[in-house]
Amino acid sequence: MYHKIVALALLVGLLLTAPGTLLARGLNDLSADELKQRLNQPRRIVVVDTRTIQEYRQGHISGAINISSQDSDQFQRVAHLLPENKDVPLVFYCRGYD
Repeated sequence: MYHKIVALALLVGLLLTAPGTLLARGLNDLSADELKQRLNQPRRIVVVDTRTIQEYRQGHISGAINISSQDSDQFQRVAHLLPENKDVPLVFYCRGYD
């Protein structure tokens, strides 16, 4: 289990630190209202829900894809949903801190 979480964390880290990604431009926090405004704009963004599959199924932001930290193999199944264009912002969300 620990190895899966570490592998997923490394993979997400690589996505965020690759040239042209959010971290290279500056990582920003968004409020719920800011995210809602962004979702209503014509410019594409990708929303990634990092909660468990069960939490995702109970309810999620419309259009969000689920990449759970509990299932590192899941990334391979949904990687095609991530944009090839590195200018498309990725917004990650979770349930918060315990």
